[in-house]
Amino acid sequence: MATKNKYDIGMAGEFGVCSELYKRGYDASITLGNKKAVDIYVAIANGRYISIEVKTSINTKIVTDFFKKYASPNQIPHPDYWVLVYIDKNNMSHYYVLSHQEMAAEQMRRNGMSQWAHVQKGVDNVLVRDLSNYENAWNKIP
Repeated sequence: MATKNKYDIGMAGEFGVCSELYKRGYDASITLGNKKAVDIYVAIANGRYISIEVKTSINTKIVTDFFKKYASPNQIPHPDYWVLVYIDKNNMSHYYVLSHQEMAAEQMRRNGMSQWAHVQKGVDNVLVRDLSNYENAWNKIP
């Protein structure tokens, strides 16, 4: 990838996810801004929307900050889905689609946690090598 600027990498991931959604027939919109609550909204049936959080990395470790943001399992609002994007050294994007509950489970596994806990220290992250079951799992989005 030509840039290593964190903002540009993040935007590349968001636009890539939006593009993938459009290719699959979804009506998706990126939200812009520095302090946004969600990255992408997708219109679904009956005027409803789902929200997607996108995290992008050029490293095989993707920072999520999951438990810093979500102190309890039922905390609202939270995204409906997460799409983790890994941009490899050949500039190819790899997409990993998880529900919010799947993201919580993966983050708990990575952190060695047996139950939900608000994390005060450290940086929550997941490894690309542990996400293969979620690669291109676009079909789980309604």
